[in-house]
Amino acid sequence: MDWQRILCEIEELLIPHYNFDIYERGLYGYLLNQTRVRGLENVIIPLSVISQALSCSDWQSRKTIRRLAEKGCIELEQTRRGHSVKVLIPDELDLPTQKSTPTKIKLEEIDFFKGREHVHALIKREKRACFYCLSEISNENCELDHVLPQLNGGDNSYRNIVATCHKCNTRKQSTEATDFLRALYRKGMISENEFEGRLSALEALSKGELKPEL
Repeated sequence: MDWQRILCEIEELLIPHYNFDIYERGLYGYLLNQTRVRGLENVIIPLSVISQALSCSDWQSRKTIRRLAEKGCIELEQTRRGHSVKVLIPDELDLPTQKSTPTKIKLEEIDFFKGREHVHALIKREKRACFYCLSEISNENCELDHVLPQLNGGDNSYRNIVATCHKCNTRKQSTEATDFLRALYRKGMISENEFEGRLSALEALSKGELKPEL
């Protein structure tokens, strides 16, 4: 394999295309080195080994490897001995080339939930603050939430997907967004002005006025 070309394509095409965060970037590189660079199609790696390699918790390792699998740049299978992983390189993925003619983005047709591909745009739209409680969030620690739960007909459009902190994402579940905001206000987690501001943001979101920049 022409590893010089492959590594260039990983840096210039694959990583930007999938919007890797620091953990995804580190894990992809580590798994690539443990498999394809060594001439192996796949390898079984325990979660503890991955955590040690990334210097992070098992929770973060599990979350990161699942994100890579969801984005489609690795093939993942759980075994009793650990995760069986196959890393896909740029030639094996449907990536846009640098010579490709840019296509016009149709915002209404974009899935803002699948693979967290556009999480950076949502973070920027939310001004790096949880949509509900306004606590600080980042690409690495935020969660994506359906304002209107999928069970109630909510879709994955920018009108319904918001970036939140882990606590709000866990607590809200299928609660209506207005009721959840009201609960945060009653518990003193947001002020009256913030509560009113969040209700206005909800209304603007449903009208399509809070468009993320891609």
